[in-house]
Amino acid sequence: MDNLRVLANIVKRNGHVIVDEWFEDAYDLLVKNKSVRSDWTAVVNKRLDAIAKADIVIAEASYENFAVGYQVAKAVYQKKPVLLLHHQSADKNAFATGVIDNWVRHQEYTMEDAEEVIKAFVEENDIKSKDMRFNFFIDRKIYNYLRWSAQRTGKTKAEILRELVEKEIDHENGQ
Repeated sequence: MDNLRVLANIVKRNGHVIVDEWFEDAYDLLVKNKSVRSDWTAVVNKRLDAIAKADIVIAEASYENFAVGYQVAKAVYQKKPVLLLHHQSADKNAFATGVIDNWVRHQEYTMEDAEEVIKAFVEENDIKSKDMRFNFFIDRKIYNYLRWSAQRTGKTKAEILRELVEKEIDHENGQ
């Protein structure tokens, strides 16, 4: 728990946001010695939701843990860059060294170099300055509207869609 808190503080201290500090909820359940299944279901759901919202995932995998493995697998499936940390003092386990994927970077660390390791990974995967691209399928009605709107406004179809999404985001945020 102490290592997780230190790692989380490094992320925050460097100006980044942690989607959800789910590990505090899990720790509270362990300390209170609760074993109510619905409480743990909420913690697990928060973990999976946080992965879906995150740009990158940092996983501490110094000790074999099925839950961490599952989370890493979910992140890889969602094509999220994953930093798989393994503390230098921990035993070498199969999980930490066995996951091989283009989305996963293994890194052994100490508390002294953890900040440097995390900063390098975040900078390597910084997407602030990059446009993101994705493809999706539309029906004929939407295509015709976008084509008509593009001709009418002189904007590209992508610009029209971006503006619509930005307008929806502003609306959701009460602006």
